[in-house]
Amino acid sequence: MAEGKTLWEMLQEKFQGPVELQFHNPLRAKIGSFITIDEVELKDLDFRVEEIREYRRDVAGKEFLSADYVLLARPLNKDEVLRRLRVNPLEDPARAGGLTHHALLLSLDDEMAYNEDFHNVLNDETGEFQVLQDGEVKERFFRINDVRKPYRAKVAVVKDANHDQKVELSEVERVEIEFWDYWRDVASAAGLPQKEYLFVEMDRDSGWFQVWRGQEIDMQRAMIV
Repeated sequence: MAEGKTLWEMLQEKFQGPVELQFHNPLRAKIGSFITIDEVELKDLDFRVEEIREYRRDVAGKEFLSADYVLLARPLNKDEVLRRLRVNPLEDPARAGGLTHHALLLSLDDEMAYNEDFHNVLNDETGEFQVLQDGEVKERFFRINDVRKPYRAKVAVVKDANHDQKVELSEVERVEIEFWDYWRDVASAAGLPQKEYLFVEMDRDSGWFQVWRGQEIDMQRAMIV
């Protein structure tokens, strides 16, 4: 017998609105929306929102919310381009000229199965993360604000798992992660000082690591189509 929905479930969905808006979603984007990014190497790409990832973490008894938008572009006769747009609220918008959020554009730098040695590096008391090439240190990142311990977050992954052009609550995946945040000082293309960010996430169930890195972008340079 085919599964259906009760009248009560249908009414609940009607009044709650789209599933994407029932989670922290500051851009109010929907799965399948397109985002253009006005950066030199990306401005000709149409990115589709594949997932919205709501992060909830508790720090000293206070809950912090942020959102990652997983973006995928499929240019003709070229490799797919994957990015994450990480949107974080600002604690004091008045000091930021009225801006309420800042955004980081991240690329997947590496991923791997659980590795104890790598895990130990992340928990090293120095708070330093070294990027090696041929055994030589090429880049050094340091924990943001000198934090040493990893953060823990509960993540709700909002996606259209069955590709029927509609997101159901039953398709929302729940995962728990640990993550480490790092930054370093670099120069922009114009020679101005800026920060480069690096994040390492570990799935607490599988131990799978992902390394994401990128820089802050002007929120005015990203547009939902």
